[in-house]
Amino acid sequence: MEYRSNPDLPFIKSDWPGNPYKDGAFQYLSDPFYPDWKMVLRMMISPNPKAKAKRADHWTPPVHSTSHWFEDRENDFIVWLGHACFVIQLGGRRYITDPVLQGMPLVPRLVSPPFRTSAIPHLDYILISHDHRDHCDQTTLKDLLTNNSILKILAPLGMEQTIQDWIGDTTLETAGWFQQYQQASTEPQLTFMPTRHWSRRWLHDFNRVLWGAFVLQYADKTIYFGGDSALHRGHYQTTAELFPQIDYALLPIGAYDPSYLMQGAHMNPEEATEAFGILGAKHFVPMHYGTYDLSNEPISEPLQRVQAAMKKADQYEQLLVPKVNEVVYL
Repeated sequence: MEYRSNPDLPFIKSDWPGNPYKDGAFQYLSDPFYPDWKMVLRMMISPNPKAKAKRADHWTPPVHSTSHWFEDRENDFIVWLGHACFVIQLGGRRYITDPVLQGMPLVPRLVSPPFRTSAIPHLDYILISHDHRDHCDQTTLKDLLTNNSILKILAPLGMEQTIQDWIGDTTLETAGWFQQYQQASTEPQLTFMPTRHWSRRWLHDFNRVLWGAFVLQYADKTIYFGGDSALHRGHYQTTAELFPQIDYALLPIGAYDPSYLMQGAHMNPEEATEAFGILGAKHFVPMHYGTYDLSNEPISEPLQRVQAAMKKADQYEQLLVPKVNEVVYL
């Protein structure tokens, strides 16, 4: 077993040896997970108990029609563009997370921002949490690179195997868990953190790319972008200990049914609410719902359930549910 990291980047956790790696894949030793094709087949051939409700559910997230944030270079803000894609402006820099702004093979997009991808201006950094197709897309990435002067793409270890041929001479910096990307001391600081997930784009590339979350810090503001994750209390507790003042937690809430297939990689809304509590963040911004039909639950169910769970936890006022393209000022 070897332990991989970027030797040019510092660790924020001194006792972390790097991410375990064996036989061409990153290993998840504490709780191994492998997507079993038998479970996928079971999902495909089994009746969906929510099928009737799903067919009747035509809800999609509302869309804010104007994009005044395009030319706002002064304020700190978050804008949700659907699924796991956010534009985050912090400390004078503009970031976009997990940019996928079109449909995927066999999976149409249900809601889109009111502009072309190429219209998004002033991006400085692209953040990619892992290489699943609903988080990393060639066409979207190329459009963003063509129309912005990107300083760096920040991503997990191994991401060069997926995107190097797409990005030309754009700088790609990869990190392992608990590593801080190279930024000037006057700039926002970004750290790559652990999640409970996996990666794959084809049949034979399981876990050749790492997966994880990002923490962005500037002055007195801290943002947690959770990528994709199952509920792993240890990961969230460690994150809370290392970053005890998270202001905004951007957490996934959808694609959880059936649980026998999804629970190893995705949280349901109640689990996401628990993760938010463990992180101790001030505000919860849900994501990974309402944009693509990836699982058995009705499209509106994740949002309804997370609203109910936050009410039950007496935290409803901390839940922020922006429209697609609506600005949340920090």
